[in-house]
Amino acid sequence: MNHTQRVAHVARQRRYLTKALVREAVERYLAALAEEIAGGEWVDIPYLGKIQVVREAGTGYVNAIIADGTRARKQVQMRLRTKVRLNEAFKRRSRDFT
Repeated sequence: MNHTQRVAHVARQRRYLTKALVREAVERYLAALAEEIAGGEWVDIPYLGKIQVVREAGTGYVNAIIADGTRARKQVQMRLRTKVRLNEAFKRRSRDFT
């Protein structure tokens, strides 16, 4: 389900909410969530769990594809580490789909 389909689904569930109101609420929530995650602290996402994104100094080299399509060896400057702690209810629901 993409973003537009999800907004329409929520608007159908709550007759008093228009698609425009649902879209604005969802987009504001996601923008606030992104801002918190960018701060580097643990952020609780209801029904999913917690997430943290930490910026670290990079080490080593990578083979990057540059603008003309060739590969070049570049030194890693920065690394983003994403940590996720899923809550137990979400883990159980995820296992049931497999």
